Amino acid sequence: MSESAKAKKLESIGNSESLPEGKIRTQVNDKPKRRVFDPEYKLAILERLEECRGKRGAVGELLRKEGLYAAQVAKWKEETEEALAGSLSKKRGPKPDLEAKAEKRIAQLERECAALQERLRQAEVVIEVQKKISEILGIKQPPEADWKSGKS
Repeated sequence: MSESAKAKKLESIGNSESLPEGKIRTQVNDKPKRRVFDPEYKLAILERLEECRGKRGAVGELLRKEGLYAAQVAKWKEETEEALAGSLSKKRGPKPDLEAKAEKRIAQLERECAALQERLRQAEVVIEVQKKISEILGIKQPPEADWKSGKS
């Protein structure tokens, strides 16, 4: 075969129009493309794997049929579980500032304490006035230790 005939034959092989009907052009690309799986496909495979769990050899058969590796599917399962756990446990929004909450609570308790101390001071003034009035009127009061303990 001459060089020109070989060149024409090679050109015709690369040209899909010159292929006989029903034949598919098979050509290997120089750089293979990485397969990308969409989430629906991944979930479908994981569901089919769960169905195959009880049957001997069914998981391997499914993986061979789909052209997948066990490690790849295990990673998909792990990612799915993490996504489910993450969506259930994580709260949206800003993280709570615990120090600010504690400071607010402390300030509130200090205000309450100051208000109660003021009421106590007023009550003590009233008691002192009552003591003086009872002394002026000559009413005998029980000793201070008795009324503090609640005895009559």
